[in-house]
Amino acid sequence: MNLLWKKDIPGAQKILIGTFMLWMLGALVPIFFRSFVPTQQWQKMAWGISLLLTAVSAIWLRALYRKNLWRPSGPWLTYGPFKRLLMAPLCMAFFVVVVWLNVAVTLPLGYTSLVHAKVTRSATVEKKRGSGRSCKHQIEIPDMRYLFFEFCVNADNFDTLPKGPVPAELSIRRSFFGDHIHALRLNAAAQSAAP
Repeated sequence: MNLLWKKDIPGAQKILIGTFMLWMLGALVPIFFRSFVPTQQWQKMAWGISLLLTAVSAIWLRALYRKNLWRPSGPWLTYGPFKRLLMAPLCMAFFVVVVWLNVAVTLPLGYTSLVHAKVTRSATVEKKRGSGRSCKHQIEIPDMRYLFFEFCVNADNFDTLPKGPVPAELSIRRSFFGDHIHALRLNAAAQSAAP
């Protein structure tokens, strides 16, 4: 474990590093699983929870520093007072976003995968070319207004889809936290697509 910390680092600092690494890994989930849409209410609550957890973490970090159980390392030691003053809020903002991704998407997606109600609903969809390599062919659902939402289809299904709005039936796994769009069936062409 010398890659993450030196041998003489206190146990509290090891716990801190391990916890931060778990939060960072959890924040990657929305990048790979984009068909979950948290409710607007839960997104707002997640911001509050993220701010609270970040504040508690900052207080805990300060307490560990005063007890000599945590010491900054790396480039932080080379920064002057002015640069530290600028970097501290940026680091806090980054941590708030990382925690938000976990609280708003990662944990609710896991919960919704285990505990959900199966729901179907009608929607109008359109085909859309994606910009990323992992999801070049997408189905856009205009009433799903969420930054990270993508519903991917393979190139063959994409080419057979008609242009313009098409009525579809969405198969959804729903929980208190949001909707996981599991599959969709195009009503007009009787075609189906799944991520």
